[in-house]
This record gives sequence, C-alpha cells and structure tokens, in this order.
Amino acid sequence: MKSARELMTTPFVAVQADDPVEKVGSVLLESGHHSLPVLDKDGRLVGMIGERDLIDAHRRVHLPTLVTILDALIPLGGMHEYEEELRKVTAVSAAQLASTQVITAAPDEDADAVAEKLLRKDIHAVPVVDGEKRVIGIITRSDVLRNLLNP
Repeated sequence: MKSARELMTTPFVAVQADDPVEKVGSVLLESGHHSLPVLDKDGRLVGMIGERDLIDAHRRVHLPTLVTILDALIPLGGMHEYEEELRKVTAVSAAQLASTQVITAAPDEDADAVAEKLLRKDIHAVPVVDGEKRVIGIITRSDVLRNLLNP
C-alpha cells in the first residue's frame, strides 16, 4: 500500500501569503491546477485558494434582506454568508482570500485514505504537511488517477 509521500507531487506550485490576488489568478491559470496552497515565508500552510475563491472575489456582493421585528434588524439568509462574500471581494492578498480550513495529509498516511478525502470532501488537492505544518508536497486527483492506472 502506497503512502502519501509516494503519491505526492514535488516540487509543487504554491503562492505566498502576501502575493496579490491578481498574481494568484495568473499562477492558477498558468499552472493549470484547480487550487493552490498558500504558504507563509517559512513554507508553512496558511490556506488554500481555488478557482471558486477567485471567481467569488470578483462577484458583486449581495446585501442581505433585512426584516424588522420588535425594532431589531434580522438578516434573512444569514449574516455568515454575507460576511464571507464581503471577505472575499475585499481581499487584496492570498492570505486574505484563502480558505483556512484545509484538509491535509501526513506523509505516512495511506494513499487510499487521501483519495477518500479528495472524493468525500469534493476537493481537487490535498497538501502533504510535516509535523510543523510545512508543505512538503501535494496530492491532486490527477495523482490518484495516475497511480490507479500505473500502479
């Protein structure tokens, strides 16, 4: 049974936390990947940015519908969604735009478990991180497929 270390791609494409959003878009398009890890200056994982994040960053913000009940303004549809939209459209750096709840893999994790994460969570890539949260590689759906077709 292969491990994440055997399946991961190195070197990998990543962006830095302080990279401007425009640069992130260029790197994403040029690399052909669907998502990229965002790293701090020490190579530690800050988050992930995907195509959806960049598309969201360029959308119009839809103001929530408010209802007045007993002199209180109550948003319909939830304030969380509005706050998330606002966060994305005002982001100027990769760190500000990145999703911070990232599913990762350990180097010795079973490759089948990583494939399961990709499928169950409907994500395109899983960063492989060491004990200090430094990204040492990345596993994409293509890596899993390549392993299945050429074991």
